[in-house]
Amino acid sequence: MRSFPSGRRATRRRPRPHRPPRGLVSAVLAACAAVTVTGCAAEAGVRDDGAAPTLSPPASSVPLWPGYTPPTLPSPRESSPYVRYLPVDKVRVPAGGLARLSAKKLLLNDPNVPAVVQKEISLCPGDGICPLRDAVHRDLTGDDRDELVVAADLPEFGRTLLQVYTASGRTVRPVLIYWGPLGLTGETSGRDLLISAIGADGRVTTRFRWNGHVMAALTPDGTATRPDLQGAVPAGPEAVPAVPESVPEAVSGGAGVADEAPRTETRTPR
Repeated sequence: MRSFPSGRRATRRRPRPHRPPRGLVSAVLAACAAVTVTGCAAEAGVRDDGAAPTLSPPASSVPLWPGYTPPTLPSPRESSPYVRYLPVDKVRVPAGGLARLSAKKLLLNDPNVPAVVQKEISLCPGDGICPLRDAVHRDLTGDDRDELVVAADLPEFGRTLLQVYTASGRTVRPVLIYWGPLGLTGETSGRDLLISAIGADGRVTTRFRWNGHVMAALTPDGTATRPDLQGAVPAGPEAVPAVPESVPEAVSGGAGVADEAPRTETRTPR
């Protein structure tokens, strides 16, 4: 047993905490930093997800008849004579213009209208049997005078006849004869006439525009068809087509006597 000098207390020394060498601490910190950087690099680096999918080349058109050469089509002047709508010589334009004309009187005296249609129109006005709609007046030619638009619904034949008349001096002449599905509708956009009908393919709209001679259907590029395909031409009986005698024959070509005219159609599915 140790003895201490008098006047001094015995004290117990506390053990000093163990501290790792400074070099070891630096090494550990450096290692952790390296692991952290390596982990981030591994996340942002390129990974191997396996083989790349096989790319297919885009589909290309394959002609059905690669060696076929289409025949040369004759020009419209060779394939069909010039045609024009017959003027309504039995009716004169009154002083008040077309607005003063009766649509019934006009159609009954129009040589372009088949006799079977005139028979139906002759019943007007009747109790629910008159096929005529109200006449409409719009300036479609740009001469500051209204044209006359008339329509007759013919349920017996499943067709609607729409005609546009203009005044040429005192003479009345059609500038559009259009046979369409029963119940067709129409509207104007500026001086363009839009005729619409609902069919099996939905709503079909055809746009017509004055080409200086008739209301011609527009081609896909927005221009009117040629006059010789839509109505106007040299005078003379040899240039005038025969008037159909029945509605089924008359409606087979669509827009009156100008059967060859292309149309711009807008289809809206039902």
